[in-house]
Amino acid sequence: MVEHAHNSWHLHEPGLALRRLMVALLVLMTAALGIAGMLTVLAPGGLSAIDWVVLGLFFMTFTTTCLWFWTAIIGIVLRSAHIHPVTLGPEHPDPDDAPGLAPTAIVMPAFNEDMEAVAHCITATWRSLEARGETESFDFFLLSDSGDPERQAAEARTVSGLRARLGGSIRLYYRARPANHGRKPGNIRDFCERWGGHYRYMVVLDADSRMTGTSLLTLVRRMEANPQAGIIQTVPLPVGQRTVLGRLQQLAASLHARNLAAGLAFWQGNSTNYWGHNAIVRLSDFLDCCGLPPLPGAAPLGGDIMSHDYVEAGLMRRHDRGVYVLSEIEGSYEGMPGNLVDDLKRERRWCQGNLQHLQLLFRPGWRLISRLNFLVGALAYVNAPLWLALVGLGVGDAIIGTESVWLAAAGVQGGAVLPLVGLTVTLLFLPKLLSIALAVYREPQGAYRRHLIVASGVEMGFALLRAPVMMVLYALYVVRIMSGRPAGWRPQLRGRRMIPPRLAVQLGLPMAGGALAVAALIVASAPAFLPWLIPVLLGPVLYPALLYWTSLNAPSSWLPSTPEEHAGGVPMNRRISPDQRRAITTPPSRPVVPVECFQPMPLQPLSG
Repeated sequence: MVEHAHNSWHLHEPGLALRRLMVALLVLMTAALGIAGMLTVLAPGGLSAIDWVVLGLFFMTFTTTCLWFWTAIIGIVLRSAHIHPVTLGPEHPDPDDAPGLAPTAIVMPAFNEDMEAVAHCITATWRSLEARGETESFDFFLLSDSGDPERQAAEARTVSGLRARLGGSIRLYYRARPANHGRKPGNIRDFCERWGGHYRYMVVLDADSRMTGTSLLTLVRRMEANPQAGIIQTVPLPVGQRTVLGRLQQLAASLHARNLAAGLAFWQGNSTNYWGHNAIVRLSDFLDCCGLPPLPGAAPLGGDIMSHDYVEAGLMRRHDRGVYVLSEIEGSYEGMPGNLVDDLKRERRWCQGNLQHLQLLFRPGWRLISRLNFLVGALAYVNAPLWLALVGLGVGDAIIGTESVWLAAAGVQGGAVLPLVGLTVTLLFLPKLLSIALAVYREPQGAYRRHLIVASGVEMGFALLRAPVMMVLYALYVVRIMSGRPAGWRPQLRGRRMIPPRLAVQLGLPMAGGALAVAALIVASAPAFLPWLIPVLLGPVLYPALLYWTSLNAPSSWLPSTPEEHAGGVPMNRRISPDQRRAITTPPSRPVVPVECFQPMPLQPLSG
């Protein structure tokens, strides 16, 4: 058997049921502490009907917080001890035990993208792979869904220029579809049916993704050693932005993303999620298992599946194929928007896609862990209106209630509410503080280490301001989508666009005005309650300033590059010279695509 030939590369999940039971007990016990604290606040006069509503809302939102807390803590412990979260063995396999390679297609779907940026990503990935001397097993495909003939012509010129620039060793193919049928899943399906038979594996990249040669080789070898695996997902870290928002989000991901992914892998094992890019897929399994039909009904909750990756992971597990997240594989990167306006456009699309999954939650045929992933993904957005309702009930009670339980609980020194606040602050910030401490510990003494400490503090402050802003915006997105208004699927804007002050005021003033109105009501009717609401109101009040400030270029003294960028681990490429730019206009000199070997990809029923 292959797994016995490469034991250190084989993935197995010892005691997975016990791990899941342990996590469930930790989450429930912590949630019970929170419920007990909330009962202390609500119970003095007995529970009224509105108190039961508050308790129900609190249970749903607080339990999700507990799940992410324990997931992060487990990930931090495992990564600190260099224990692999899936196998519970050594974190990295033995390189002397590595299996061989296999034919692999690196596919990059593109839809009206900035082709110079795409060329940089392809070049950086290819050069890193070439430096390892292992290019023979890899072919690159740029899969265009851009309907505009002028854009397609520019894409073809870019591919031709890349071939001329990178030499004859790269096999880079370009395919343009006449229409964007089925969106990104339809684009990938078209490739799989027409050329998937030439390859054993497919590495899916976004148009702003780049990966190191080491990470690509590790993915292929992991798949070769694990015939039970259908998908292996890396943890792509955002890089490349120089705006304040970009630097803050890149730092947050660098500090915390791999810890969360390791915790997820610990209790999800072979049933983790697929994130749609920077992952390797076994093509035979994908063809057999992952053909996506549209959801019944019209958009936004029906029609094309927006967050297709979660559903594809669920379909893999339905067919007994493993889906793994391997947080130890470094060298996986992606781009991101440079300002909050463009970032929120992406969030609206994700919100719609995750809400669509609620249709699948109670359909037969899905594994329990897949249903949990659907639910947790939807709650990432649904929790926002629940939290907003919870805060609104507290504010309303303080304003109109003659004997407000919240004012009585808060009192002068905090009274009964302080233990609950302390528990909540611990759940929210302890994993962050531990992750920061570990990252700082790994860095050698010097200026960068000091800058990292300052930047981590700024990032935590920004997260405090941003959280209530996102609560309000997510609540609006959920209401909008549930009322039948789809988010749409526009091309992502990944540049550094600055938001002018006038536009920031125009976009942010409604939220800031609403927050100031709530503060005025509290001051007039229950001023003792205002200090407890300041953490919730401050971010919305400052929203116009946040829109403008986060779109500016970040000073490197207090918002430096991420540890990965600082260490030179991100694959980069030299600037394109004028001669090379002119080469991009060269007409293609090779066949655009290889010979087709059509294999049908049947659509899977969404009720198994």
